[in-house]
Amino acid sequence: MAVPCAHAGRPLTVDDAGVDEVGQGHVEVWWEGLRGQRGSLYAAPAFTPVEGLELGALLARDVGERHTLQGVQAKWLWSPAQADGCNAATSAGITHRRLPQGHSGGSVVALNMIGTCAAPWGVANANLGALRERGQPWRGTWGVSLERNWGAVTPHVEAFGVQHGAPVFQAGARWEWAPDRQVDATVGRQQGRTLLSVGFAFGF
Repeated sequence: MAVPCAHAGRPLTVDDAGVDEVGQGHVEVWWEGLRGQRGSLYAAPAFTPVEGLELGALLARDVGERHTLQGVQAKWLWSPAQADGCNAATSAGITHRRLPQGHSGGSVVALNMIGTCAAPWGVANANLGALRERGQPWRGTWGVSLERNWGAVTPHVEAFGVQHGAPVFQAGARWEWAPDRQVDATVGRQQGRTLLSVGFAFGF
């Protein structure tokens, strides 16, 4: 089960510098994994209690290996999101892996700097951060993405990775079929392997 550098809004892995309005939230549910494997199931609720601060949680289950991943994350905006212009945010999170029979698989702390720029041609997101697994040194993380809205459908391309690891190149799209309701999918490549995901999200 891969540990994401940060939990971004589906179907992006690269995070954006935006949060919900105060008193609003959303829930995302998805499956992801290597082609031909059973993969993992994820659920991630998030809520914005005060202006500019989003609190989120992550629960995942590896269908084949029966590992469980639990995490929490906070994201706060430095400046309000803009329809035409740039803004920034920071996130911090911790995830813990639990192995079968109750054994601990260790924890990961992740810090992330997030930048988003919106223009008539689309939206660009950039991430720069670091993560640290228990007992290991800090490793740098990075990511860039481009997305463009075409009515109810928003496709994107992105690349992201962790220091000393192979990068992932990914493309996907989300379809908002009703207000605050979306379905999405991605396909990616890493060292000759194909990564797939499909999910849905709803706001409240």
